Amino acid sequence: VETKDINLFLEPEVIYTDRFKSYPEIKQGVVKHINTNTVYQWRRTYVRENQSKCCPTLTANMGTGGHNVPLILDDRGIRKLTPRECFNLQRFPSEFSLPKLSNSALYKLAGNAVSLPVVKMITEKLDRIL
Repeated sequence: VETKDINLFLEPEVIYTDRFKSYPEIKQGVVKHINTNTVYQWRRTYVRENQSKCCPTLTANMGTGGHNVPLILDDRGIRKLTPRECFNLQRFPSEFSLPKLSNSALYKLAGNAVSLPVVKMITEKLDRIL
């Protein structure tokens, strides 16, 4: 599966984290700019840097109680990935219209989704076998 620069999946609208009680811990742990292709995860009590230069697994519980929330540092500050960005990372087409749901519900949908390139790869391999 082809890897791409995370910046290709970001959108201009952002959700900043400075309003959260946990912001001091987040600010201390999120130190590398997104230009280094670094994405972090807030893990309820600490920040985890994903050192693979890929987005960490998007889980259905991100955004519901503060677990596994993907974070980045851009020119304006530290922020969560938006639901649209999560779908972008799952390689949903830009013209795919997200349902009118709360962000928490959209994060769950993105976390439960299967990455489209992975589905394509599996179906191609199955097609060759069958």
